[in-house]
Amino acid sequence: MLGNNTRDDDKQFYFVGAGLGSLTGAAYLLRDCGFEGRNIHIIEALPVPGGSNDGAGDGDKGWVARGERMFCKLTYENFWDIMGSIPSLEHEGNSVTDDMFAFAETQPVYARARFVGGDKEILPTDHYGLDKGELMKLGTLLKADESDLDELTIEDWFGERGSHFFHTIFWYCYECTFAFTPWTSVMEFRRYVIRLLPLIMRLPTAEGVVLTQRDQYDGIIKPLMKVLEGAGVEFVYDTSVTDMDFADTDGITVTALHTLRSDGTRGVIAIRPQDDVVATLGCMTDNATLGDTDRAAVVDDSYPQSATLWRNIAAKKDGLGNPDVFFGHPDKSNWMSFNCTFAGNTLMEWLEGWTHNKTGQGLSTTFVDSPWFMELRNPTPPYWNNQDESRSYLWMCAFHCDEPGKYVNKPMWECTGREILEELIQSLPIPDDVRGRIRGEVVNATPVAMPYINAHFMPRSVGDRPDVVPDGSTNLGFTGQYCEIPGDIVFTEEYSVRASRMAVYRLLGMRREVAPIKPLNYDIRVLGAVALNLLK
Repeated sequence: MLGNNTRDDDKQFYFVGAGLGSLTGAAYLLRDCGFEGRNIHIIEALPVPGGSNDGAGDGDKGWVARGERMFCKLTYENFWDIMGSIPSLEHEGNSVTDDMFAFAETQPVYARARFVGGDKEILPTDHYGLDKGELMKLGTLLKADESDLDELTIEDWFGERGSHFFHTIFWYCYECTFAFTPWTSVMEFRRYVIRLLPLIMRLPTAEGVVLTQRDQYDGIIKPLMKVLEGAGVEFVYDTSVTDMDFADTDGITVTALHTLRSDGTRGVIAIRPQDDVVATLGCMTDNATLGDTDRAAVVDDSYPQSATLWRNIAAKKDGLGNPDVFFGHPDKSNWMSFNCTFAGNTLMEWLEGWTHNKTGQGLSTTFVDSPWFMELRNPTPPYWNNQDESRSYLWMCAFHCDEPGKYVNKPMWECTGREILEELIQSLPIPDDVRGRIRGEVVNATPVAMPYINAHFMPRSVGDRPDVVPDGSTNLGFTGQYCEIPGDIVFTEEYSVRASRMAVYRLLGMRREVAPIKPLNYDIRVLGAVALNLLK
């Protein structure tokens, strides 16, 4: 159990959503804030915790994870802090952070086949390919003020979608590694370049990326849950928070949470003035739907429930942002992932020979001339706790799902799992007999449609995301990917953890320091190395 439980009041703390932000926020309450678990409550719409850090299945039915996570040793300051206090489930005496750092040492990432061209040949990555004009635009962007970038997309800044910039190794690195697309926010793109400046030298090979040895649910969520449940934290599942009541004052004081259970039962949770609430604003995997080997996923682009809560409270109080900016464009915020389980290792063995990487070592391979812009990942086995040597697993994502495939001639949205696998193996120079064996080893091929997976990258203006603790708030804070942390980057585990730690400390009036963002963009050694790489 974390902490010493030093509080002697009956203050209650409520988290809306059981994603990583809420779970680590609760861990900070236990470790640093003197809370007992029985005074911490986490309300979740799904029947399981973890939010977008999901993962489940077995070798007979197939494994499925909607997303996949990467970590950075230099810039995940708060994530490493709290996970350094969470005991490992696999190695006695280790923390989760210890396990992840050890795995990065024993299974280092170094991609030798990062990008594949239209001729099915591995592309060279010894230079980024930016011309003088593009370098000047990049330099101007890095010096710009965010207020000058309101609502602008990346193609607004660098040129139309078919321009040279979007066919450079530099761009491929940002699209495949972080899921940027030409129509997403140049403001967020700028933050990424600045925050991850040291990684520019290593993006083409993904060198230095830290991964969990197991899937994200087993590797991160389960250890957290063991600590929280062991401390007596209350979890309420199958229950959405649909709205909040506020005190009739100029400030922001929550007085009640309105709930809706999955069986249709409505309820109200009274929030006293001394109680605190931290709500997850929005969820990138809301409305995700699954297909299977012989069935396409049915897309659900209705307005998501997590954004509905945000919309309801933003209509009541100023300073709570604008959810429609992010969740009003499913035609632009969508992409798909794909999970395939095999009874055999034919594809993995072929990939090892072709890429010259052991399975998992190469992180990913991206098909830059694919109409879908596919990116495949084959994590180091056993990636799943229940995976044995007879089963292999592949995860893939694609960012241009409306385009007809090169080989199946259908938009990815309309494809079954079998058709998606066919597009993938036809995009590789695999001999026909090997392709036949791969097809025969399929256990399950699962398409995952996610209409809001890139919602956090939609073009926005300053003020569209509320502060972690808004001005005038007495008991309401936010976590997740849709609150504002100056200088930090969304679509990362660090962002959710940092937001929760900030919210918890500020609502409690604590002077404890949140691990600061490292000012690596002011390090002359880093700047010099970056300049040399960009000018190659």
